[in-house]
Amino acid sequence: MDAFEQTFNDFLVNVFNSILKSEESLVRRSSAADISISELHLLDAVERCRPPRNTISNLAAALDITNPSVTVAVNKLVKKGCLTKERSGRDGRSVQITLTPVGREINSLHQEFHLRMVHSAASHLSKEEKSALLSGIRKLSIYFNDAHFPPLQEETEQ
Repeated sequence: MDAFEQTFNDFLVNVFNSILKSEESLVRRSSAADISISELHLLDAVERCRPPRNTISNLAAALDITNPSVTVAVNKLVKKGCLTKERSGRDGRSVQITLTPVGREINSLHQEFHLRMVHSAASHLSKEEKSALLSGIRKLSIYFNDAHFPPLQEETEQ
């Protein structure tokens, strides 16, 4: 790695870890439901999907995880009082997942965390810096969404 790549790698890792630590701290401080970060993101996905799209398969697709993984997580969050499951009136095979008042409160805190994080991070930037930052992050997002990572050396030696 050259100097830029090393610095860039360190930056990405540090930012990612800092955001996760901050989210974990938020959950620990403000949630009586004892939920994990992945469960927090599931609550957010339920809020975004909304009926009639808030099914196990749609949530799995939104989070890019398997249906059984979502089912297990949903069942845990039902037990914790954050979600409810209800058979669809149109199709009895389909189960609709909705937030309870506790789930809405936790998700609202999560949304507030993201709003404050973004506002705080952007408050010291000029218009030009904001534009450059968005352009760079947009390109990063496209790269990571395409996930064209080169194979590791061990993978190429096999």
